[in-house]
Amino acid sequence: MNLSSSRMIQHSLPRRLLHNHSGVVSIALFFVFCCVVFSLITSNFLTGTNWLNIIRQSAPLLIVATAMTLVITTGGIDLSVGSTLALVGALSAIALNSWGLPWPVVLLGGLLLGGFVGAINGFFIAYEGIPAFIVTLATLAVVRGIALLVTQGYSIPVPADSLFTFIGRAWVVGIPMPALLGILILLIGHIVLNHMRFGRYVTAIGANAEARGAAALTPKRSP
Repeated sequence: MNLSSSRMIQHSLPRRLLHNHSGVVSIALFFVFCCVVFSLITSNFLTGTNWLNIIRQSAPLLIVATAMTLVITTGGIDLSVGSTLALVGALSAIALNSWGLPWPVVLLGGLLLGGFVGAINGFFIAYEGIPAFIVTLATLAVVRGIALLVTQGYSIPVPADSLFTFIGRAWVVGIPMPALLGILILLIGHIVLNHMRFGRYVTAIGANAEARGAAALTPKRSP
């Protein structure tokens, strides 16, 4: 192998990264830029305490983003996810505080409520043919209105002795529990999308319309 071939191989890797993963690279560069700017603004930004706090606060976003990845991979969009998260959280806090329900029931009820809102979106998108942007925009307004009606615009505290409070404040080997849960959900999402049949169907629905039609695969049909 001569010198020119070696240089070509060395230069080809960065070029391949920029060509195949330009979106990820641009986000990573923007993240580094923000870190540099914030570290110049305040000396506390790069401290371990601040980074652990950022990781803790970003964990719910990581969980939601994992699920949204599946939605976006199908070629769709869900604008109502934030309002749904707010409604589920508010009703869960009310169920713990006012109704005295045990946490397993509250957890299951929250998952069912979120799934119900998603099922409504899916029905109008898949069976009625309404664009996902329009459906989820309407759902966003409706669900947000219900959340404001239920809470009257006030935050609902969670009991200090509940499991939810423990999960939000617990530490495992120096790492916040919410961060570990977020990483676990991210790994599950990666396995589902890249190593399971369901993930291949999800990718086919959004990535290749011709192959999807040839396989008679539609959002209405479960794999």
